[in-house]
Amino acid sequence: MNPSALMPSPLKRHTANPIITPQDMPFPCYTVMNAGAIMFEGKVLLLLRVETRERTSYFVKATSEDGVNFKINPVPINYPLNEYEKIFGAALRFDMRITEFDGCYYCCHAAWMPTWGCTLAMCKTTDFETFEPLQYMSPPANRNAVLFPEKINGLYCRLERPQGGRISMWVSYSPDLEFWGRHMPVHDLPRFAWGNNKNGAGCVPIKSDRGWLEIYHSTSKTCSSENYYLGAVLLDLENPAKVIAAPPAFILAAEAEYEVAGQTPNVVFTGGAVQMPDGTLNVYYAGADTRMCLAQTTIEDLVEYCLAGA
Repeated sequence: MNPSALMPSPLKRHTANPIITPQDMPFPCYTVMNAGAIMFEGKVLLLLRVETRERTSYFVKATSEDGVNFKINPVPINYPLNEYEKIFGAALRFDMRITEFDGCYYCCHAAWMPTWGCTLAMCKTTDFETFEPLQYMSPPANRNAVLFPEKINGLYCRLERPQGGRISMWVSYSPDLEFWGRHMPVHDLPRFAWGNNKNGAGCVPIKSDRGWLEIYHSTSKTCSSENYYLGAVLLDLENPAKVIAAPPAFILAAEAEYEVAGQTPNVVFTGGAVQMPDGTLNVYYAGADTRMCLAQTTIEDLVEYCLAGA
């Protein structure tokens, strides 16, 4: 046994969990989950995925001074249709990830249409009040797009999860955020027992001196459900398709009641992490596709945990 598999996870649940439930929302809804997260104007900002009782998804903004207690906007964001959607109809949009570039915030998310399936979409904003839709980033079937926070070798870079064959994270590059190529799987991410079904990017990658720190999700099937876990991996700074270190143990599994019971049982799923002023890394995740939760660590502790399992 790898000794690092016996190390305790550095990611700890917050005692206030769950921090946002459907009952906390300022309007009736079925679920609140899978939020993108970023620090904006000195506050933690979440773009929540909210499902109504009609099972329609919207994005709703929430902000917090302390990263735990959130003020939630009473109405969803105003996100116009892009050119594709104007032709074929509105897509089901969900699971934001937010990346800042030079004062502009790019929000990657999934877009699903009954005719075509799931593809990658993106919008941009400078104030989180007005959103400009951009062209779709890929054909179906694809999801879990996460834009790196800086260019790599002069190109924009993203993680994604094409849904064909071995369902795993891939890396793609673009000169302009419109045309994407140089596709490459994250080919040496080990298949652990807790991630032998599929894996996909979670948070926006965090740059450290030892590599890009990525908190991702993996799944494995049991006799009664497909269980989701969170893992951590260090990717090469110049070639993020190359794994530097991947610990053999997950950092979070669905164990608490608010993670086990809900719309989709046994799920922990993250779309964003924010480093707080005191150095704490707040990892925002959904429990059972129903409610928002918080776990905490530090970047340094998570990097060391990855390296210990290398």
